[in-house]
Amino acid sequence: LLAKAKKYADSHPEQPRLITINAWNEWVEGSYLLPDMLNGFGYLEAVKEVIIDGKYDRY
Repeated sequence: LLAKAKKYADSHPEQPRLITINAWNEWVEGSYLLPDMLNGFGYLEAVKEVIIDGKYDRY
């Protein structure tokens, strides 16, 4: 889903190059990117892969 959002943002240069990610630390709601004991840095690495390291151009 993030890759699709990045592709959309990249294909609309007339719009602000902004992607909103829901939450950094909403532990109770199950919506977080912070490292945890189960996934480690997995969520952050997935974001990094799309935004920086992947086949997509860096912002």
